[in-house]
Amino acid sequence: MKNKKEKKHLALSLQFKLAAMVFGVMLVSACISITVMIIIFGPIMKNNAQAQIESVSQSIEKLERDKNDYTADEIIAMTTNNSFSVTKLSETDEDYNSFKQDIDKEKGRIIRIDRNGLFPSINAYLRVKDSYYRFDSFTSSGTYWIVSIVILISFLAAIGLGTVLTGFLSRLMLKPLDDLSVATAEITRGNFNVQVPVPLSREYAPLIKSFNKMAKELAGIETLRGDFISNVSHEFKTPLASIQGFAKLLQDKNLSEEERAEYTDVIIEETSRLTKLASNILNITRVENQQTIGKKTRFSLDEQIRKIILVLEHSWSKKNIDMQIELDDIYYVGNEELMAQIWQNIINNAIKFTPEGGIIKVELTRGAKFITCKISDNGPQIPPQIKAHIFDKFYQGDKSRATEGNGLGLALVKRVVDLCSGRVYAENIKEGGVCFVVELPYIIEDMM
Repeated sequence: MKNKKEKKHLALSLQFKLAAMVFGVMLVSACISITVMIIIFGPIMKNNAQAQIESVSQSIEKLERDKNDYTADEIIAMTTNNSFSVTKLSETDEDYNSFKQDIDKEKGRIIRIDRNGLFPSINAYLRVKDSYYRFDSFTSSGTYWIVSIVILISFLAAIGLGTVLTGFLSRLMLKPLDDLSVATAEITRGNFNVQVPVPLSREYAPLIKSFNKMAKELAGIETLRGDFISNVSHEFKTPLASIQGFAKLLQDKNLSEEERAEYTDVIIEETSRLTKLASNILNITRVENQQTIGKKTRFSLDEQIRKIILVLEHSWSKKNIDMQIELDDIYYVGNEELMAQIWQNIINNAIKFTPEGGIIKVELTRGAKFITCKISDNGPQIPPQIKAHIFDKFYQGDKSRATEGNGLGLALVKRVVDLCSGRVYAENIKEGGVCFVVELPYIIEDMM
């Protein structure tokens, strides 16, 4: 109910604003149009009205000379129409005495302009025989007055109709935005499964598609976050339970030295697991906040990889893994500490999934543009649907191997390689196994 009220209020608000905007634009446009018309056509209309008055006065003068048997009123009736307002002046009129003398001086005709503009008011005072008349070019039944009323009503009708139509049409135009706003509100409440219908409009469709894609990505991230919390909780809970259990067993004074050593080894191993988990969480958080690789030094890349392999010797020798190493002598300029994270996580990952008595190959070569390191094993291949997400943070494709890791190692590798402007990807080997490939830019002047 609340969402419907919010949507209705938003729709009315947007429609009102759009209608008000159209009303304002049309009103301003009308004012500008009238002003332009006055500036351009005002002089033309004034000259036209003045010419008509003068034409009428000339016709009156001609009739007065040629047809002396006509009366003044008959002459006026024959020469004027409803475009003029004609008033016969009498001695009781206020302007009779003031204009009578001037009219006589001006040979019976005075024309003056009382108002300029698009519809000017021109008054003429004429003497016809012994009578005096006042002509007004602007009358309630005249052409100018009718035209002005028609134009004014047309402008007002256009503004009103345009505003009403805008109000109705805006409901259809703004519906995608209304839906988008409501969906955004749902996302802020934590509902990432919301989707907005994609309209046919080319203007809105890309925006709505991008929003729906974003919502799906957020839903996926939320799912991964939930899985990560579950996995990390399990990762912490299992070794802590083991440590607690074997620590209690160590309190038994009747334990043999062999049992005590065995329990101590378990505690040390589980503590190591906790340390690795905490280290990975801290490392991924740190590199995600970095925008650059940080402090750089020049070091031997092949020697660094050899040291990592030696550090992990206990793990691969325990599984009787054959380590085949082919490393070119290469110096690299970068962050030595972060680079070590790459090799440690990938090699450790290979050790985990290589079967007993398997083979791991580590190759390091230098090309024209890239330094390439390939780390391959003969373990199980990665299914295509999982392969696309192996570098995603918190992702664990094989739930049966949840105890093998926490989904942070390869995400950390990907982030460090990205900071180095390099590329990392995984390939399934045709003969069996998986090969991880790391490509790093090779800058000759820095790495010779």
